[in-house]
Amino acid sequence: MTRSPKQIKHQTIYDSICGDILKGVYKPNQKLPTENELAEYFHASRPTVGRAMRDLQQKGLIVRCQGQGTFVKPAASAGNKTFGLLVQWQNHADTVSTMTTIFGIMVPEMLKVASDLGYCLLLNDIPQDTHIDHIERAKTICQRLIDAQVSGVLFTPLELASHVSINLEIADALDQAGIAVVLLDRDLTDSYHRSNYDIVGINNEQSALVLTNHLLEQGCKKIDFIGGPVETTSINDRIRGYRAALAEHGIRATGKRLHAFDSKTLAQSGPPNQPAQKLLELIRHGDVEAFICVNDSTAVDVIHFLLRNGVRVPDDVRVAGFDDLPIDSSLPVSLTTVRQPTSTLAYESIRTLIDRINNPRLPARDIMVKTQLVIRESCGSKINK
Repeated sequence: MTRSPKQIKHQTIYDSICGDILKGVYKPNQKLPTENELAEYFHASRPTVGRAMRDLQQKGLIVRCQGQGTFVKPAASAGNKTFGLLVQWQNHADTVSTMTTIFGIMVPEMLKVASDLGYCLLLNDIPQDTHIDHIERAKTICQRLIDAQVSGVLFTPLELASHVSINLEIADALDQAGIAVVLLDRDLTDSYHRSNYDIVGINNEQSALVLTNHLLEQGCKKIDFIGGPVETTSINDRIRGYRAALAEHGIRATGKRLHAFDSKTLAQSGPPNQPAQKLLELIRHGDVEAFICVNDSTAVDVIHFLLRNGVRVPDDVRVAGFDDLPIDSSLPVSLTTVRQPTSTLAYESIRTLIDRINNPRLPARDIMVKTQLVIRESCGSKINK
């Protein structure tokens, strides 16, 4: 290692140790100097060294074993052909559970891809109950996968309004166990602070921009976005694409045009609740011409609600979704949406995990699969694809 001058930054220490690992100065399984020794060597503080070591651990270059020291991460065992799944992919309150989310389609396809490539995929599911159930179930699955000594895990961060640190805790626990992690659909952190894990998904921002532009080309100017009660990086990126498309046409998307609520509440009996009443008032006052929904499930809930309340789609208001899932054949109009290619996403998920195991020192990557705008009747078009 080359000693650096004054005011050592953690990045300098990181780069030096990382370079020595990549050059083979430190071999797999070799013990590294202690933090005290590194602090003395680099003339740096313990916190500065500690931050550099945490970054090396996040990158998958080292393993820190309590009471034993820090070691260069060993290469993955070629004989370990078992992967784990930590994804919420079934809606237990629905008889067609596997059709209501993109993961309900992807998981069986990932299972097939893994099998075709000679790997075993351990299936797990996080039920859609309370947030505490989400957390406890996720922790249990995480520990089960660690105990099973899987070589890699496909992980979709949980959608939670609180206790969001659980996603970081799960990823850190898998890191500590030397298990490769690939994220599906979204990041652990917010959209402006990229984590150190590969992400397989789509370009949500560009896809939402294309969908919004289509509605603008159809003559709509008053376009609202309906999301869910919880924000994720993928949802935030869709909102950003929606805003960008409006801005390109000189339209400012104010906060009043963003609606965040659980669309399942639209099916409740009795008078419409506040979010539902707001949607009806917007339409009746001519304040909205189209709704872009965060996913197809939300779009279906919105359309059914509007029809029950005498609002015609697309005559009175246009509606578009996201995903292109076969979730409701009873809709009187076909749904305009953005198609996520589930087969390709499934293949890329398994391929990326294998690649990460074989090349643990690669920088974190965004694997983006191309989407397709599917134009149907709910946006006022008669074009079907």
